[in-house]
Amino acid sequence: MSGDLEPTTQVYYTHLPAPFPASPAFNFQLTRMKDTLFVWVGTGAPGSDDADDDGPDGPQAREEGEGNRLASEWAVAMPSAGNIPATATPIFRSGATDTALPMAQRLAKRFPPNQIHLSLSLPSNLTAPAGPSLDPYASKALLAMEKKLGVWLAEVLAAEAAGKQ
Repeated sequence: MSGDLEPTTQVYYTHLPAPFPASPAFNFQLTRMKDTLFVWVGTGAPGSDDADDDGPDGPQAREEGEGNRLASEWAVAMPSAGNIPATATPIFRSGATDTALPMAQRLAKRFPPNQIHLSLSLPSNLTAPAGPSLDPYASKALLAMEKKLGVWLAEVLAAEAAGKQ
C-alpha cells in the first residue's frame, strides 16, 4: 500500500534546433505525474534565459514582457472515449490567438489517458494571427515543433513503460 503513496513526478528536457534558417530553436520540458503530462515549450538555446537565440551582437531586442515564462499561453485538455474530441479549455492567453488549445487537444487524443497541460512561451512572430509581424514560415515551424514534441513524448512514455516492466 505504501507504494501507492510514493511520489512519481519525473522531469525530462530536450532541445529542437531551429527547423528553418529564420525560425527559433525550441526547448521542451515535460513534468510527468500520474496520468498527467505538464509540457512547457519555449524558444532559445538550450538552458538560455533569452526568448530568442543570441546573434553575433548579443541578445536580440525583444518587447517588454516577452521572454520564456510559464503561462504565456496555457491550455488543459482531457482525452475522450471514442471519436469524441478531447475536452479542452484555455487557462491563460496573452494575445488574440489560441495556439495551445488545439495543440493540447491533439496531444490528449494521441496520449490517453493522460491529462495534458500545455504551456507555450513562443515569440509573437510565430503566434501572430496575421500582419507584418508574422513570420512567413511560422506555420511550418510550429508544425515541425509539434511533430517533434509528439515523437519525443512518445519516446519518453515508451521508455517509462519499458522501465516499469
